[in-house]
Amino acid sequence: MAIVTETLEGNINQSVWYHYDVANDVLYLRLLSERETPTIAEETEEGLLFLQREADGQVVGLTVVNWWKRFGHGRRADSIGELERTIEP
Repeated sequence: MAIVTETLEGNINQSVWYHYDVANDVLYLRLLSERETPTIAEETEEGLLFLQREADGQVVGLTVVNWWKRFGHGRRADSIGELERTIEP
């Protein structure tokens, strides 16, 4: 029986929350302290979505569509450890 990972989620250094949708290649990043904060998104020319706090426009997160296709190398990350090593820098 094969196990297929569809999503990976965790925290890096207790400051950044991430959720990686493996099937759709979308990486969601957000400051852990701002995880429940209402935001609005602003798309850049490169197709990145910056999540800004509704109250003051401060950037508190980032969504990257086609993250592995754009920034990954080799086979797609399929474990939490691999993903953390890739996004931490």
